[in-house]
Amino acid sequence: MPTGKDGLFELKLRKKLLSQQLSVVDDKFDRLNRIMDKKLTIKGGRSFSKESTPLETAKRSFRNTSEPEPKKLMVPQTTIPGSKIDLVRKRNVIRRHNEMERRKPKPKAKMEKADPFAINTNVPTSLLPRRYTRGELPCTVEHRSSGLALSWMCPLHNLDYEHYLPIFMDGVRCAEGSVHSFIARQGVYELIQDAAGHSDRVLDVIDLCVLPLRYSLSTKRSDVVLAVVNIIKQLCTVHPAVGPRLIPHYRQILGILNLFYCKGGKNLGDAMDYKQFNSDDLVVPIAEVLEMMERTGGPNAFVNIKFMVPTYTSAFAN
Repeated sequence: MPTGKDGLFELKLRKKLLSQQLSVVDDKFDRLNRIMDKKLTIKGGRSFSKESTPLETAKRSFRNTSEPEPKKLMVPQTTIPGSKIDLVRKRNVIRRHNEMERRKPKPKAKMEKADPFAINTNVPTSLLPRRYTRGELPCTVEHRSSGLALSWMCPLHNLDYEHYLPIFMDGVRCAEGSVHSFIARQGVYELIQDAAGHSDRVLDVIDLCVLPLRYSLSTKRSDVVLAVVNIIKQLCTVHPAVGPRLIPHYRQILGILNLFYCKGGKNLGDAMDYKQFNSDDLVVPIAEVLEMMERTGGPNAFVNIKFMVPTYTSAFAN
């Protein structure tokens, strides 16, 4: 143990250090008391601080006693099973369940792939069968040894082409193999054939025949498209003025022809197609009719055909 002045100085220094440590501990204790007081005042409990008085404790106790008690949950009364109220409640539960099931999002159906060559059934039906049944057409079907034929009631040059030719063209889209289909296609063929060299019969009717031809092409049936192609080919050979007259109507006619023209034909190699008469390959007939339209349409025909059929190449270019 140190003695003398040095020992006394060392004791004073230790005392001073202890007093500093005690002051630090007291500060921490006071800080903790203040924190606890704040928490207890929020919860309405008793404070541990030195400043708490009997009046403040009485106020806190009064505040605690004045708080309302929590409400007790009421248990619903059960109904008698099978009673009217019970049936109504069950009915309401079932109705709500059905409404919730109805509001649930339904699974999305898978989108089917679109087929551009699928047969279109949304085309208006032809009126030729009804007109033929009523007896409004100047022809009847005659059964001959070579097959069916048309028997006309008067010479064809006496007929009103503006009235009858659109009617026959409207029946081109009738079902293949039916009598009405034969009447329409054979009637158009004979009317156009009889008008060869007489431009006044056909030129005035072309504008009226475009809509029936458009409806027939919209069906996308190979037999109907082939029949329309043959009709256009026959029209181009009736008179030289028919080709330029068809140019304004290329947009209505060549759209569907472009679809089948781009489809491509059959590649048989060196084999032979024994179904040439009933072939559904439309590329060759469409190519032939496009060449004929270019040849008879004048100088502006190729530009308009190329606009609607981009893959078409001129057969008469140098």
